Amino acid sequence: MLVKKDLSHMLDSFFDDRSLKKLLHTLDAYVHRALSPVYIPIDVRETNEEYVIIAHIPNAKRDGIHLQFIDDTRLLLSVVYDEQTETIDDEKKIIHRQRTYERATKSIFLPYPVAESDIQASFQDGKLIIRLPQRKTFIPIE
Repeated sequence: MLVKKDLSHMLDSFFDDRSLKKLLHTLDAYVHRALSPVYIPIDVRETNEEYVIIAHIPNAKRDGIHLQFIDDTRLLLSVVYDEQTETIDDEKKIIHRQRTYERATKSIFLPYPVAESDIQASFQDGKLIIRLPQRKTFIPIE
């Protein structure tokens, strides 16, 4: 009976070990990041005056967003998420720091050739708003 209790205690302490829990947590975070790529959803609105592209990037900071003019029909959006979280437990004197770094890119194809000087972009409330002048002519229908 003593061997069974010792074995049970060993298994309990093995699965209760902080270093094992930390390893499993780190492994879980790695698998989550590796298997769930950052996706940038895009909405497009078209009016008689302009063509508007909205990229939803809620957790991004302005300095982590880069919009590159590739040519007159394509833009390249790059977003870097760089976040550090810290937890301090005064009772157990454990400090936990976690740093997350993710990068996402998305090609944005324009509906017609546009000069770089005609493109306007602004970032507000987690949305990158890209505005192009409307080049299409709409015929009113009665």
